[in-house]
Amino acid sequence: MAEETGRPGKKRIRWPISRVSPPGGTETLPGAGMKPAPGGEPWWQEIRPRIFLVALFLTLLLGLALQYRVTDADFWWHLRTGQWILENRAIPYTDPYSFTAEGQPWIAHSWLAEVGMYLLYRYIGPFTLPLLRALLEVATFGLLLKMFWERWPRLWGNLLLLLVVFFATARFWLERPNTLSLAFSPLLLYLWQRYKWNGRAPLWLLPLLMAFWANLHSGFIYGLFLLGMLFLGELLAGRFFPDPLPLERRRWLRFGFFSLLAALAALLNPYGPRLLLYPFTYYFGGITLHTGFVAEWLSPNFHEFSNLLFALLILAMIGALAWRRSGPGPAETLTLLLFLGLALSSIRAAGVAIPMLAWSLSGILGQGVAPRPMVLRRGAWPRPGKGLLWAWYGGTLLLLLLLWAAIGYDFVAWGQKSGFVNEEAYPRQAVSALAEALSPSSHFFNSYNWGGYLIWRLYPQHRVFIDGRADLYGDTLFRDYMAVWRTAPNWAQVLEKYQVEAVLCERQGPLATVLAESRSWQRVYQDDLAVVFRRESPTAGEMKWKPR
Repeated sequence: MAEETGRPGKKRIRWPISRVSPPGGTETLPGAGMKPAPGGEPWWQEIRPRIFLVALFLTLLLGLALQYRVTDADFWWHLRTGQWILENRAIPYTDPYSFTAEGQPWIAHSWLAEVGMYLLYRYIGPFTLPLLRALLEVATFGLLLKMFWERWPRLWGNLLLLLVVFFATARFWLERPNTLSLAFSPLLLYLWQRYKWNGRAPLWLLPLLMAFWANLHSGFIYGLFLLGMLFLGELLAGRFFPDPLPLERRRWLRFGFFSLLAALAALLNPYGPRLLLYPFTYYFGGITLHTGFVAEWLSPNFHEFSNLLFALLILAMIGALAWRRSGPGPAETLTLLLFLGLALSSIRAAGVAIPMLAWSLSGILGQGVAPRPMVLRRGAWPRPGKGLLWAWYGGTLLLLLLLWAAIGYDFVAWGQKSGFVNEEAYPRQAVSALAEALSPSSHFFNSYNWGGYLIWRLYPQHRVFIDGRADLYGDTLFRDYMAVWRTAPNWAQVLEKYQVEAVLCERQGPLATVLAESRSWQRVYQDDLAVVFRRESPTAGEMKWKPR
């Protein structure tokens, strides 16, 4: 339905964004070399006075985001790498942190983000890391709301959809470089949405974004996948598969040109083309065992709440397709299928796939829906007076101020209690006991989940056996690690092979039970979380082991 807007006596017809022609009229497609359908006021003015509801909603999301206080195991070695780069004034090309892979080639794919993390942590304060992470998360969801609104102008429906996406992806928003990939993916998708449906967008931002992204996190490969699928889909649009607004040849080539520049811009990194191949080494580079052990590489467990929301979004998409009896264009379809496939294979991709799924769902639900609030007509609710409006604005603003004060108070109280960086899940006292039990040249075995924390606490005095950098260690070392951690028949031989003189492991694990019963090992520390053992007869002078 078209809507009449403007001052009395001057009426302007605005057609919905999901329609390509007015009833009985001719098509006005940007892809056909004609101007796109005229847009309305800025989106934030279109939902006024409900803009205060949006502000309240985003404030609540900020409060919820700051409640997620889990410090990821990889956070610690990311932080230490930023310190290493600044102290050495160089970017690492070989492993400096472990004795088992010492000197092996290593790609520090998040070097720029790690430098930024350490600078904030060291010179401003640890509070900046969770605060900036939460603000980036809220800004990303604000962009998603804008993208949803342009396709499905139903405020309450969009807020509900955003809330589902928030809880489904909350665990992926951590104080680590991966968070930047979660923010950049919707931004790249938004540029394409503006270019396709609004006729123009600053595509020159694509190579700049990709050059920056490639030095922040290896998730830049998601951006290249996204551009590739969109380009291929636009090639098929209107030629082999139906599309409501296919790009004409000139605009399609322009999009392809800037996508190619973006791919080339990803080469502007310290490792060159090696970085582009790096993400594929997890599947084709001899480091496949960890995909069956590390949680983020496993397929989603749909008994968990966040994964259940993911499944509900998939079912909602299927139901919406059956209801509307029409789906997205080929570009959107190819992109969605690729990222859903990645997310169903490995849950780490769900942080990108879930917002994309909700965005496609909003497009399907918004077909045939006028993208502007309906004009008040006779019989509708009366327009509120100025006094009531000012009371509404004032009350909402007061509520916002109270919420911000409560969030700030809770944030400061959290910092005073735990210092903003949560170490409760890590063996603080056990690491201190381990350091006392080790000589300067001693080797120790450690739990995979604690390797990053040990790098932060013990490097450069001591080097770890293993940590979360699975691309560095490979299947051979990981197989040896699993043999010890699971107490396989050859566990003692593996420890002798690497001249291990001390062990730090989980107190409730099978390794702790076996070592406690062994005459060759002495327990030197134990608490509710961890236990430290020291070999009774050190083997450092008996073996001639060298790093691989």
